[in-house]
Parts: sequence; structure tokens; C-alpha cells
Amino acid sequence: MTYRVVVTPAAEANLDDIFGYIARDKPSAARKHIAILTLQLKGLAQFPKRCPFAPENGLGGMEIRHLIHGDYRIVFAIDGKTVLVLQIRHGARLPIGDPK
Repeated sequence: MTYRVVVTPAAEANLDDIFGYIARDKPSAARKHIAILTLQLKGLAQFPKRCPFAPENGLGGMEIRHLIHGDYRIVFAIDGKTVLVLQIRHGARLPIGDPK
């Protein structure tokens, strides 16, 4: 089964922030990193359930999973045949909704 991957505005903003942060020192590395993350996003169209549950699982009543790539986590939910990318976060950040 092939899933449709939808990237939320929040996740798009995360990509912009990641690009900006890396580009301050190395613009070419930033472009390469975003291109790789984008490929990872597209890859979620095939077998997204291969990814483990995220610490955020159950938040808002959703089944939330994550795909880890390097230092980043792609946090997403599956709704029918749609993969909804919620956020792209650095792994050192606290989980979404963590009150700390």
C-alpha cells in the first residue's frame, strides 16, 4: 500500500528553521541536509508502520510514530492512507507536549 504524505505547516516551518540554522555556517551543507530530510519524508509513503512509536504516542488520541534520521526526528501520525508529518525536531529537544 502506498500512503499519501502530507507535511503540515509546522513541519514546513521546522525545515525552514533547520535550513537557516545550518546555512549560517555552511549553506551547501544546509541544502544537502534538507534534500536528505525531504527524501526521508517521501520515503514514508512506503511502510510508515515500520517506524517505532514516538514518545508523543497517544497525544491528542493519535497514534504517533517517528523516523529518526541523524540528529533529527520526523514525527508523524497515520490516518487511513495518509501520513501526516507533524514536526521535524532535533533529537535533543523534549518531546512534543512535555511540560518541562
